[in-house]
Amino acid sequence: MAVVTLHSLADTRRLGRLLAAGLRELGPVALLLRGPLGSGKTTLTAALTAALPGGDLAEVGSPSFTICNYYPTTPPVLHADLYRSPGSPPEELEEALDDGRSQVILEWAEYLPPQLLPEEYLDISVDACEKGRLLTLTAHGPRAEALLRQTCGQWPGGEA
Repeated sequence: MAVVTLHSLADTRRLGRLLAAGLRELGPVALLLRGPLGSGKTTLTAALTAALPGGDLAEVGSPSFTICNYYPTTPPVLHADLYRSPGSPPEELEEALDDGRSQVILEWAEYLPPQLLPEEYLDISVDACEKGRLLTLTAHGPRAEALLRQTCGQWPGGEA
């Protein structure tokens, strides 16, 4: 587990780039995002997606109404949001979690039924704090652990 403080939008973009670099090297690891409305989940997703090959072609937006957005990156990103469908995730999300070829980024992950949790995932909880955003990152599985170590090892100031 690691804790990271994001003081600014620039920090959020930097973290997105670091996560993307790790994912390019290690392969897809599901990212399960938790946090209240407006906490920066979609902003972090946009930064990460932009840093992947093909990310310049992706128009990242909140999938609150569409439930799932696909982005033409390498690997392809499935960006899903369970806010409007707690307990009943769409089939394409279940398939993407199973296939391991797509980079799944799931907002409102607390609504994912436990039986659908992938073997490998990085859980990212976002909370507001006096200094900005406080992220708690918890790895589940060896590749997720490697992603966490690599990302936090490059975080400026040794905060993580």
